[in-house]
Amino acid sequence: MQRYPFVLSANLHGGELVVTYPFDMSRTYWKAQELTPTPDDGVFRWLATVYATANLAMASGERRRCHYDDFTRFGNIINGANWHTVAGSMNDFSYLHTNCFEITVELSCDKFPHASELPEQWDNNRESLLLFMEQVGNGGRALG
Repeated sequence: MQRYPFVLSANLHGGELVVTYPFDMSRTYWKAQELTPTPDDGVFRWLATVYATANLAMASGERRRCHYDDFTRFGNIINGANWHTVAGSMNDFSYLHTNCFEITVELSCDKFPHASELPEQWDNNRESLLLFMEQVGNGGRALG
């Protein structure tokens, strides 16, 4: 990423339905959850919202809670450290060391979905991924 600069990036995880954005590390060492916005918090919130609102599973009115957290009250997006602190995340590295705006997409309540569920996962995320990539052409050039 340092040799070939990117403007946007997303890393894909499983185990929850939410989009997180930097910073993922709390400022206070002993705090497990702490809002840690970047100077570009508005841009990150926009990028996360673009993804979350187009994601069929996240946007569904019949959506169930995956575990304990109810992310629907936040629009299915959250500052990473405000959910749980992650030291050395790709989101933070990309932002701080490569000028790339990276989000984390938690795709599904299941950490390891069965192969038979993958077509549905693709359907849930296809439009979100395309809209996210389009943000490069909608002002994203000013990001990097």
